[in-house]
Amino acid sequence: MAVCRARRRFAPGASTSPPSSLHSCAPVSPFLTPSRIAVACLAVGLVVAPAAPLAQVRTDARGTRITEPPSAPVSRWQAERDALDQAVRSRASTATTPRERWIDATWGDADPWARAEMLADARIRMPDEKVFMASLAIACLAPLQPLPAACDATDRLADWALRDADNGVPTLLLADRARQRNNVTAMIAYLDEAVAKARFDDYADRAALLLWEAIRDVPGTVDPAARVELAIDYGRAHVSYSARQIANLCRDPAALPDGGGAACRAAGDALAGRGATWALRGAGAQLAERSADPGTRAAARQQASTVQRRAYDCAESSNVDVADLQAADVTARARAVAQWEVRLRQAAQRGQAAVCPAG
Repeated sequence: MAVCRARRRFAPGASTSPPSSLHSCAPVSPFLTPSRIAVACLAVGLVVAPAAPLAQVRTDARGTRITEPPSAPVSRWQAERDALDQAVRSRASTATTPRERWIDATWGDADPWARAEMLADARIRMPDEKVFMASLAIACLAPLQPLPAACDATDRLADWALRDADNGVPTLLLADRARQRNNVTAMIAYLDEAVAKARFDDYADRAALLLWEAIRDVPGTVDPAARVELAIDYGRAHVSYSARQIANLCRDPAALPDGGGAACRAAGDALAGRGATWALRGAGAQLAERSADPGTRAAARQQASTVQRRAYDCAESSNVDVADLQAADVTARARAVAQWEVRLRQAAQRGQAAVCPAG
């Protein structure tokens, strides 16, 4: 392995990890200690918090802070969760099923070349699983030299867009890649194409369900509430790679050729209205607001404020379940676990923004 790694080189300026936003993390969960954040990060950026990062502070239409979510109590399940975390990672590193291979590949400390090969293995063995398709596409965006064989033989991002034809997220990521290559014409064409897509899904909700099922399936007597808390911790440590990259589009709409600003704004509106998660909708609202002209700026600002408020309200409604997980009464805990799992499964099927009760 040492000899193999010695031959590997990154492109100029590249690091030994995938693009930084693939594994950007923040200790937004009170249960996640700083020493554990690097271990808990899922590098492909698909498992995200129940609320988007933009919802951590509630603001009005002018951006003035209104309130902040209350701090959660110290978990009564810390020891159980520590042991469970170790068990999940151990099982993922030794098991050979596609799900466990995917989980093992997405830990933040995974070798990036090995990560691509493991994700390709999961993708080949379960070709209809969109999470594996999206994870591989994103992993292959890492600036590695030489490219992993799984990334060199096929343009995985284009493959995702082709095989997930009604989904606008890979199309927007193609626009972002064109932006990075200074191909403005292609970027605008992809933005125009994305507007017509029926949905925008990075499969964060589906990924969260797969991870939950892996946590749930670990043998032992760990309380189900502790298992849910660990799943929430994993999710809260991550941000959506797709949302962050899309938010980089159209930084200077005035510099775009005629029609460019309108394409940016239309794509942002489509994502803000049809994104599966609040992270994606927030990225769309930001894109639309940044690209707005004087005649549409007020509406764009209102849309961004509305998305932020709804994302916050969604997070606030979910926090009740977290409090119930701490209950001394086993019946109350079981009810909270059941409600949380139902919502997780609904989100995996319909999208987080569609199932959130926030109005």
